[in-house]
Amino acid sequence: MTEDHGRAEGLERLDRSFQGAEAATPTAHRDPPPWVGVVANRGSGSGQARRAADRFCRALESHGLAARVAWTPEERSLLVRAGALDPACRCLTAIGGDGTFASLVNENPTVPLAILPTGTENLAARHFGSKCDPVALARRIATAEPIPIDLGLAQGRRFVLMAGFGFDGDVVTRHHRSRVSHAGRIRPTHRMAYVQPILESSFSYPFSTITVQVLDPGREQTLHGTTVFIFNLPRYALGLPFAPQARGDDGWLDLLVFREPGPFQAFYYLCKVFLGCHLGDPGVTHLRVKKVVVAADRSIPVQLDGDPAGFLEPTDPTGPNGREPAGWTIEVLPAAARVYSGDLKQASAPVALAVEAGNR
Repeated sequence: MTEDHGRAEGLERLDRSFQGAEAATPTAHRDPPPWVGVVANRGSGSGQARRAADRFCRALESHGLAARVAWTPEERSLLVRAGALDPACRCLTAIGGDGTFASLVNENPTVPLAILPTGTENLAARHFGSKCDPVALARRIATAEPIPIDLGLAQGRRFVLMAGFGFDGDVVTRHHRSRVSHAGRIRPTHRMAYVQPILESSFSYPFSTITVQVLDPGREQTLHGTTVFIFNLPRYALGLPFAPQARGDDGWLDLLVFREPGPFQAFYYLCKVFLGCHLGDPGVTHLRVKKVVVAADRSIPVQLDGDPAGFLEPTDPTGPNGREPAGWTIEVLPAAARVYSGDLKQASAPVALAVEAGNR
């Protein structure tokens, strides 16, 4: 069977599931049965998504909710379109890691979202208090209400967690390349798989200068550094508190610019992040922003939500029209999505840290 033939069969299977759900509805019952779209990624984390999807679908059925599952990008797009047109769609659920959730968010769904984490870090799921518990998530979808969250927009692509430019983007890009098989398939990963890309980046990344222009009215300024982060949520791999004060519901993004170059300086910054004292370092700038433009005079690797997002290519810093600078435009999209949140106490823990710090 060819890949195209398999993809066509998958779309036909998903379409038949839609038609079957409609046919099963008695003609006397005018309201269509409620259903939940499930977007699953076979390759996330250690590959447990299929088992989680089966358990989740059974748990949904126990609450009177039908399930429609998408395994491919084409099926995912069809599922998002169906959810936008059908008022019976209660939500769309991503089963996988942060990349699976980010891919679903970038389909611009209009219905609420949920996460059943089966990835490696599961940062978004941790923030929203969602554990790999299909029964609990199904109960939450059936009985609770979603909460609004902000999103970031980077050069037309949405992100939930953060955008990273420079050394961080280089590590993520190298790690992703190591996951891609000769056949083009993405293999499951684990935390130790990051060791080699970190070592390679430490010895070879050039730490080129990155320019950040803040465009917020009345707060315009220009910053220069070698590694740049823009956070929407206060989550990063291994629990590192880069932006502990970031919130996903305040209409702001948290900008961090690390100024000095070199692998030893990067290690020094990392130690201070681990200790939670980096925001007081004179080589680190932290600002709350709504819109910035990131530019560079050399090609810079970029990551969004822990996945490679291409490269920030050299640009004319004055911009094509001489008024707004060229480069990647990053801005906040307030309350752009709704998410079913689990343990609200866990989800709001970083917010408590921000209040305690008192330097918002």
